[in-house]
Formats: sequence, structure tokens, C-alpha cells
Amino acid sequence: MTSFLSVAYNVLGPIFLVTGLAVLIDRRFAPDPRAFSRVAVYLFAPCLVFGGIASSNLQAKELGLLVAVAALSSVLMALLGWGLARLFRFERKLESAFVLSVVLVNAGNYGLPLNEFAFGEAGFQRAIVFFVMTAIVSNTLGVYLASRGQASIQRSILNVVRVPLPYAAALGLLFNIKNVVLPLPVDRAVTLLGQAAVPCMLLILGLQLSRTSVKGRWGPILLATVIRLAIGPLIAFALVTLLGLSGLARQVAIVQASMPTAVMGGVLATEFGSDAEFTTAVILISTLASIVTLSILLSLVM
Repeated sequence: MTSFLSVAYNVLGPIFLVTGLAVLIDRRFAPDPRAFSRVAVYLFAPCLVFGGIASSNLQAKELGLLVAVAALSSVLMALLGWGLARLFRFERKLESAFVLSVVLVNAGNYGLPLNEFAFGEAGFQRAIVFFVMTAIVSNTLGVYLASRGQASIQRSILNVVRVPLPYAAALGLLFNIKNVVLPLPVDRAVTLLGQAAVPCMLLILGLQLSRTSVKGRWGPILLATVIRLAIGPLIAFALVTLLGLSGLARQVAIVQASMPTAVMGGVLATEFGSDAEFTTAVILISTLASIVTLSILLSLVM
């Protein structure tokens, strides 16, 4: 068991140092986050995912269980969020934003570097698998929640087709199974581009947080934050126990499921007419609160 302060300083410290510098850059130069996000989504992240899976030593069973935990935790969080939104009789726009905030987890911008710092390269490889599944959830269930019936199924399918992450994951898995070795120049190019993914993601996180504000509705905001940071880990713990996931994969799955609300939630809420102000407020509060919750969680599982 690692001490709380050691985890906060050594694991979370570098992440928030980089995001803090991104906030300062945004306040001084106001760069467009969309330019960085497009490069990350269409170039850096696919290379990271492809290279990570292609060179991974994960067994098929372990990989499948990680995917199952990521998918099932998303579904269970969606059902919980929807039930509470109905219980408290949130109006339709707030209801969709509330569920969106508790389902979408920041397993990429935040989760990948966190798992690398906490568990090393082996943990990073397993975190990539979880991240790929949550990216698919963001582009299907996330779009549905944000749009609520406005051609959401068609748009969800279209988004999955366009985003290269699933293709990169499938190709990486094929190369891994067939033991295909890339030509050295290609391998080095993929590695270099993949190494740029995490710094770029942290930069995007900082830019987005810099532009987020919290206005009113503290009850629903805090409720969504508690569900995301407290109930998420409990659901993940139950799932890894039920499915028999053990060792490092178990630790990574629990940590990834305990991340704060994904920045993508605010993007989807804005694009599809959900309550973007509420979603971005939950992103900010849950990210700041995660400094404490993740430090406690990591001190228990490491």
C-alpha cells in the first residue's frame, strides 16, 4: 500500500503540472483546442493504440475481460444515472446531460498517463485497451445521450465509422496475433507519433478546463460528481470480482473506471444540443475532486 501523499505527489503531480501549464498557455495565447484534438484523435491516438496493442503481451482472455469491464461499467453507470435523473425529475435537457456526465469517463487524456506513472509500461498497455472501449462508448452511447433521439443511431454509427481508433485497435490486434513485424522506419514513425499522444491529450485537457465555468445547480453537479468518482469504482470492483479479473489488469480496470468525467462529454453536449454548461461544470469539479479520490484509490490498490 502506497501512501496518499506519495501518490498525489509522484503520480498525479506531473499530470496536473502539465494541465496547469496548458491553462496558462490558454490564458496567454488562446489556442484552438479543436486543432489539437483533431490531431490527437486522427493521428496520435491511433498510432498509440496500434503500437500498444501490436506489441502487447496481453492474453486474449485478459484483453476480453478488460473490454467487458469497460463496456458493462458504462452500461450500469448509464442505467444508474438515468434512474436518478428520473427519480429527481430532471427536465429532459438536464437529464441527458446528467447521464452523459456519469457515463463518459476520462480514460484517455487523464487515465493513460495516470496508469503509466502508477503501473509502468505493462499498466499502460492494459489502460489502452480500456481507453479504446470507452472511446467507442463515447461515439455511440455518448452521442445518443447527447442528442436523445435526433437521428442519434445513424449519427452514432457514422461517428464510429469515421473515427480511426477502432480500426487501429483491430489492426494492432491482427498484427499481434500474426506476429507481424513492421519495417523499422514505419515502426519508429508509429512509436514517435504514439509518444506524442499523451502530452497532446494533457494539453487538450488543460485547454478545456481553462474554459470551463461552474454556474448554479450545485445539487445535480455534486450528485453527478459523486456517482462518477465514488460509485464508478464500486461498480468496477464488483465487475472485476464477478468476472474473475486479477493482477495488474484488475488494478488498471478499477482505476480507469474511477476517472472523472471525460472532456468529450462537453464536446458532445455542445454539438448535439444537450446542457453543455452543466456537463462542463461536472468535468471541472470531478477533475479537481479526483486529486483526492484517485490518490486514495491508488494508495489502496498499488
